Amino acid sequence: MTRVQVSEHVLLNVRRRSLCDNCLVVNCLNAKESRVTKCREHKAPFLAFKTCEVCGRSYDIFSNIGLLDYDVCPACNHDHRRR
Repeated sequence: MTRVQVSEHVLLNVRRRSLCDNCLVVNCLNAKESRVTKCREHKAPFLAFKTCEVCGRSYDIFSNIGLLDYDVCPACNHDHRRR
């Protein structure tokens, strides 16, 4: 589990094992898998957005539980992995 700071006084716990751990869908077929990292049916418990420190775009913190750095959007994280 990772604590992500969303605003000055708000920290959220994001479980990194599986996207299903952060989902509200009750009858989901993906939940049988051990590690789900992408899901079209994912419903986060609440919306939480951050602004990327690199490109300035807003992104949902639940959009990719495998982020290396939660202060950077998934696209910039992906670009960083290539280097």
